[in-house]
Amino acid sequence: MSNRQASIPLQSKVLLTLVLLIAAFVIVSYTILQSVIAPAFDELEIDAAKSDLHRAEAALRNDIENIEAITADWGPWDDMYSYVTGTNPGFEKSNLNRPTLANLDLDLLVVYSAESHFLWGQFMEGGVGVPIETLQALIPDETALAALSSHDEGSDRTAGFVQSTRGPMMISSRAVLRSDESGPIAGAVVMGQFLNDEHLARYRERTDVDISLGLADAGADIALLEGFEFSTATVNGAKILFDINNQPFLVLRTQTPRSISYLGSQTINAAMLFIIVAGAMVCGFIWFTLRYTILRPIEKLSMYIDEIRSSGDLSRQLSMQRGDEIGVLGRQFDNMTAEVHNARQALLDQSFKAGKADTAAEVMHNIRNAMTPMINGLDRLRKSLRVTGNLRIAESTKQIADPNCPPERKQKFLEYIVASFEHIEIAANDSIADLDLVTSQAKQVAGILTDQEKFANVAPVAENVTVDDVLGEAANIIPRENPKTVELTLASNLNQLRVRAHRIGLLQVMGNLILNAYESIKRSGTPHGKILLLASNEMVDDKPMVRVTVRDNGSGFNDDTEPMIFRRGFTSKSEGEFTGLGLHWCANAVASMGGKISAESDGEGRGAEFHVLLPAAQGGRR
Repeated sequence: MSNRQASIPLQSKVLLTLVLLIAAFVIVSYTILQSVIAPAFDELEIDAAKSDLHRAEAALRNDIENIEAITADWGPWDDMYSYVTGTNPGFEKSNLNRPTLANLDLDLLVVYSAESHFLWGQFMEGGVGVPIETLQALIPDETALAALSSHDEGSDRTAGFVQSTRGPMMISSRAVLRSDESGPIAGAVVMGQFLNDEHLARYRERTDVDISLGLADAGADIALLEGFEFSTATVNGAKILFDINNQPFLVLRTQTPRSISYLGSQTINAAMLFIIVAGAMVCGFIWFTLRYTILRPIEKLSMYIDEIRSSGDLSRQLSMQRGDEIGVLGRQFDNMTAEVHNARQALLDQSFKAGKADTAAEVMHNIRNAMTPMINGLDRLRKSLRVTGNLRIAESTKQIADPNCPPERKQKFLEYIVASFEHIEIAANDSIADLDLVTSQAKQVAGILTDQEKFANVAPVAENVTVDDVLGEAANIIPRENPKTVELTLASNLNQLRVRAHRIGLLQVMGNLILNAYESIKRSGTPHGKILLLASNEMVDDKPMVRVTVRDNGSGFNDDTEPMIFRRGFTSKSEGEFTGLGLHWCANAVASMGGKISAESDGEGRGAEFHVLLPAAQGGRR
């Protein structure tokens, strides 16, 4: 599990799980509604569009039937019969006029004789009767004209749609017979009504359907013309109407508003809103139930464990009074911490004497490390004073004072005296440096002893320590050399970093590590030894830390040695040298400051790095 996942609180995970569950339920519900309910509303909308198209077609058929009914009244009529046979010329004046067409709500009335000769005809245009001659041609198709103007049997009738020079029209034709429908057939009466905008407006008003008509393209595929298609706002229906020759003639189109799909959409939206609200309420109820029955007690137990971890007080008791599994877990944890507390107290009691002995040995080891440069400095001082004591300055002065001394000899004695004093000056400067080093190391020994005396029974007090101050003072532990064979370099950013640590203890740790690096270089015989002191800020487990590194190009170590470096009694030095407590003590000291120490090397003869990780003071910077 990643650190990011592990850092998410349990309550957040539960809440996230509930939210994802509700979201999945909403998505599934929406998918079901869209795949099942929405198509059902679309089907209803198709049915409504079919119904509108059927009503529109029925309205047209009804008007054709009305025209047929009128022709059925006029065809078998004695007065019409006698007019067509030429025995009733007054019929034309009394019945065949413009008011007749207006009263019958017709646009066309034509009378033919038995030989299909035109006897009389008129059509209405804009409410005004116009002679039939202006129509130029009623039916261009001779077959259709014959079907309208002549009939073989008295029961023959022709009705449907035809094209005229003034546009499409509904038409009906019946044979002219006597009133008792006896023959012979005297002729034919034809009545029609134009399908113009005025009539279409009346159809829309009667059917409450948006109707339109268009001519069908000759040779067009009927299957492609008929059917239903959806647009954004309407369902468009189309139906082919055939003429009296049973040929595709008109395309009847209807537009049905998509009110049903809109209602379906509103229904789905309302259902989704209900599901979301209900899901949120269920999620909230489950969340609060889990929070107060499970999550809060677990949070309380987690906080209690964290407080024990941060304070180290294992004597604290949670005392969770619950009868469920969480209560049992809390009581078992209380029992465990009590047992660990007792075991720790017993272990501390048993290790007290051993700890005292280790502390004494480690203190002596640190004092010995500080005493080594002191002894070396005093030895160099002794040698310098012995050399200056062997100078023959007094004898040279006496020879110069002798008046019998030749000038050339006096000059040589003067040069000897000057060289001697220059040598004395150099020796004095080296002696002063050695005395400063001895003084510094003596102060460090005094500080160690004072610290041990002052804090013998008190835990070391942590303070904010600047890294370069500690490393600069700890670097004095390296013996002075002439000529210098080991170069010590401090990184430029050390004065910008601070740690929270016990200063004397940290000084001893870093001095020990620097001295170990120096001795490692000496053992390896490297002609140009280098020790580099580095430091940098780091975040460890979300805590600001400072990493201090001591890097050398000494003897190094292999992978087998690395796990044993900080063990008590382990050493890689030559037999007879006192070692074994330094790095072990360093590890304990750094751990007591809340830090960690580690070492790494690329192998024997390839140098090593020692890393000291300590808590940063106020972000680790000045």
